[in-house]
Amino acid sequence: MEKIIFCWLKCLLFLLPLNKLYGQPAKLNNAFNASFGIVVDSKGNAFVTGKNNKIIKITPQGKAELFAGGGRNGKDGTGKDAGFSDPKGITIDASGNLYVADGTKIRKITANGTVTIIAGSSTSGYKDGDKSIAAFVHLENIAIDNKGTIYVTDNEWNNNRGSTGYFFIRKITAEGIITTIKDGNAEALRLHYPRGLACDTDRNLYVCASVSHCIKKIAPSGIITTVAGQCDKTIFHAVYKEGNINTAVLTNPSGIAINKNGDIYISDDRMNRIIKIANNTVTTAAGCGKISFSGNIAGASEQGERDGKALQALFHSPMGIAFDQSGNLYIVDGSSRNNSYIRKLSPDGTVTTFCKHEWNAKTSQYEEAE
Repeated sequence: MEKIIFCWLKCLLFLLPLNKLYGQPAKLNNAFNASFGIVVDSKGNAFVTGKNNKIIKITPQGKAELFAGGGRNGKDGTGKDAGFSDPKGITIDASGNLYVADGTKIRKITANGTVTIIAGSSTSGYKDGDKSIAAFVHLENIAIDNKGTIYVTDNEWNNNRGSTGYFFIRKITAEGIITTIKDGNAEALRLHYPRGLACDTDRNLYVCASVSHCIKKIAPSGIITTVAGQCDKTIFHAVYKEGNINTAVLTNPSGIAINKNGDIYISDDRMNRIIKIANNTVTTAAGCGKISFSGNIAGASEQGERDGKALQALFHSPMGIAFDQSGNLYIVDGSSRNNSYIRKLSPDGTVTTFCKHEWNAKTSQYEEAE
């Protein structure tokens, strides 16, 4: 009898998953879905948003973990008990608090994963004023300056409450007063599908005006200028030209980040490149895909996930980008797919895959790749 029991226990231990037997964490499944925004904290942890309504944390070792989300839509709470409705843009303040553009609300997430609403409500609308009464239509991108002022892109309101493809930029002061940024004619600044937002140390706001094919700068005084690209001069077809900021041509600027030197980096999800704007010059920082019109009559460049030297690497629809304190640039790559690759561009000019989740035919789900 003792021999039978011993053999039975050996079989049981053999059947136990090794990760449970030795206390190793299980793989995180279905962590990413059409990933959008990314930020990196002072400890080197990256945080990613996506259509799965979760905030995913990636450790400096490249291990993905659930940080917040999974609860009921719009519900405040901590960690997996909190709920999101449509998290897209994400930013971080000097204290390590995260801020997420979540549908009609701006959510704050503390370092321990506690989620609260700081402005907006469940009701879609357009109204400036104190945060207790102000309303948003539908938020996408977000940035915060070093004084705690938050900027978000908000879908233009129409009578049918549908998307017009045009957005306003709403400003939320540290005191909770919400206004809409004006253009030179004292009317609300109206942009066609603006993408990434970023603030520099002088509190200037930079906007990826994607459909206009340029980068706009909005000073704290409200003066609006063009940083690079030919605003609204290139229509439809993919065109990309390096060189002086006054003659360079951009295609579809998407994500944006500013390094410690004040250099601007943008991702372009049609050119599949990371582009640098510094010393009044536009250059390619990473990516080399050839432009083709065979699969897209408007033109797009070759896609891929090839690592290596920056100017030999390939990307697949790069979107959100963010720097860490060591000057590494993290890139949400594969933003239009469930297969999500978080790539890293190091200061030495090397592109590597930092974290990867892809389809596993054996388990029929998206999961962490080795």
